[in-house]
Amino acid sequence: MILHFLTDDKFSDYVIEQFSDPELHSEFVLISSSVVGEYFQSVESVWRVNPYKKKELRQLIDAIGNYSAIVLHGLFYPWCEMVLRNVPDNVKVAWVFWGGEIYGRKDLMVSFLSKGSKLLLGLHGMKRRKNNDIGHYELPMALFQRIDYCLTDVHEDFEFVKAYSGFEAKELWYNYYSVDETLGELRMQSTDGKNIIVGNSCTIENNLLDGLRAIKGKVDCNSKIFVPLSYGEPWLRRIVIKVGKCMFGKQFYPLVEFMPRDDYNNIIKSCSVAIMPHYRPQAFGNILTALWLGTRVYMSEKSLLYKFFKRIGAIVFSIEKDLYSTSNLMLHPLTDEERNVNQEVITGLYDKSVMNVKIRELVSTLNG
Repeated sequence: MILHFLTDDKFSDYVIEQFSDPELHSEFVLISSSVVGEYFQSVESVWRVNPYKKKELRQLIDAIGNYSAIVLHGLFYPWCEMVLRNVPDNVKVAWVFWGGEIYGRKDLMVSFLSKGSKLLLGLHGMKRRKNNDIGHYELPMALFQRIDYCLTDVHEDFEFVKAYSGFEAKELWYNYYSVDETLGELRMQSTDGKNIIVGNSCTIENNLLDGLRAIKGKVDCNSKIFVPLSYGEPWLRRIVIKVGKCMFGKQFYPLVEFMPRDDYNNIIKSCSVAIMPHYRPQAFGNILTALWLGTRVYMSEKSLLYKFFKRIGAIVFSIEKDLYSTSNLMLHPLTDEERNVNQEVITGLYDKSVMNVKIRELVSTLNG
């Protein structure tokens, strides 16, 4: 039997749906101090534990030995440390890699910043430290050695984590969303506009100012420039909005409020081009959606996700080379043939039937 450690996050309901079949031998514990979840909707057969109540947490720790394996979905909280320090040797530990547990560590952050973002960080670093807006809980590096399996669908991520942490964990394939769940109603649709979307959030690692500069002077006068800014760093949001309006005037559309998935996907659908200036791997779902719809996606060659998409045969473009070309297709959507290639590649990895097979293989390994 496998025990999944979940938090009040948008992914948790998908985990329960994926592993709820009795043949998958899974149980679930929700670690949350809140009775009413912000995202979490599933209530049946879920053990709830308040991490601030020592008795509840101790009961959970004592019960781990009854399972063949535990799956930690992310490693962002101090209770993760307590769990890892107390897992019996005969219980396998699997960790679903989210990204921030490694890429968000303070010693790595600067390596994912462009020149413009490094300058901004230098100018506003004192403000970020004063507001405690500079990081999150970091698991002690020694505890990564207790992890037996790293779960990810991006091999490049696994290789990076392995080199950085020095752990001996094995790689297992896993992803939360199938292509149907990622796209929703857009599965049978395609790009139908000439707008542009830049980045996916208001974090310094998005390198947004450099992304905006890359398209300055190249944009059709009737195109809208969408920049998602609904979550991230408030001080950066103010700067991006000011610079964006200065560069593009009324064509600049900052997205400052959280949007339902279908509404957000419809914005991507209206975009012929997506500019993803990150060096740090992120915006994976946004990129998959854009590629499926036929949006021309530009990524930095420094990004592991760029290397991932090139490796699996998807058609993506380089910010450093292709965005500065003189081709008249530079800000046009993909051709039908190019879109079909991307859809075939994505279906081969993320079709629900394919993912169900991989999940059963995962369970077999953890229960074996």
